[in-house]
Amino acid sequence: MTSSEAPPSVLRDWLRRHRRVFALTGAGVSTASGIPDYRDEQGAWKRRPPVTIQALRAEPGIYRRYWARAYAGWPHVSTVSPSGAHRAFAAWEATGSLLHVVTQNVDGLHQRAGHRAVIDLHGRLDTVVCLGCRARTPRVHH
Repeated sequence: MTSSEAPPSVLRDWLRRHRRVFALTGAGVSTASGIPDYRDEQGAWKRRPPVTIQALRAEPGIYRRYWARAYAGWPHVSTVSPSGAHRAFAAWEATGSLLHVVTQNVDGLHQRAGHRAVIDLHGRLDTVVCLGCRARTPRVHH
């Protein structure tokens, strides 16, 4: 039996023994909110791959593609609600057992669900950061 096939009781028992944990989340927690994931079940890209920091540094023209993609996706992302998974993680955090959520997602749905301790590995679509002075402003103004 692989860990992904283990019955829920295995996770429940493990969590009882380990009272202070963090969760690493990705696209799967947001698909129920209506935000599509990037890859299919075999791991292949469904659409064009996201822009990488290496590409941004190597070719300044890539910024236009990045900003166009973020601008086009923001209206949808800004209107969706957290999924049951987001709410479950927030409730878990409230018990004191979940210390942090580390997420690959840029949708801000963990925070909208009530999380306080979230590390956004790839930033967030709802915040724009000036590359010159590092000032942060909400995207709603852009």
